[in-house]
Amino acid sequence: MTFREKTHWVALMVLLIAFGWFFVHTHMVLPRGSEHLAASGGLLIISIIAIVVAMSIIIGFIAARNPGDAHLAADERERSIHWRGTHYAYYPAVIGMWSCIGLILSGQDRVTLLYSLLGVAVLCEIIRIGAQLWLYRRES
Repeated sequence: MTFREKTHWVALMVLLIAFGWFFVHTHMVLPRGSEHLAASGGLLIISIIAIVVAMSIIIGFIAARNPGDAHLAADERERSIHWRGTHYAYYPAVIGMWSCIGLILSGQDRVTLLYSLLGVAVLCEIIRIGAQLWLYRRES
């Protein structure tokens, strides 16, 4: 497994755990009302900091174990995998954004709109990383 594939696995796991915790916590634990948006904003900041710290530590550990692999330039196969994974996430992003526009036009509240936009962004990132991992496994 290449260094980039390992970093994709780390990114996928960290995103699933952090945003899984965020969405479950904000929908099941926080009370509804005007303070909900401020509290969920604080949880979002905590989630993002946790993602950055966890990925930095884990990827730093992986790079330290094999520094030669970490410094290799991306080859043609890895660049192709990156572009195709991004391509696979583009269509769900477009559909998700148009769905959010539909929510705006239907008069949904701000909390629903913000969660929908964040959910689309997180889902598309998970699709992108998942597609890239699938392509790494398929083409190895």
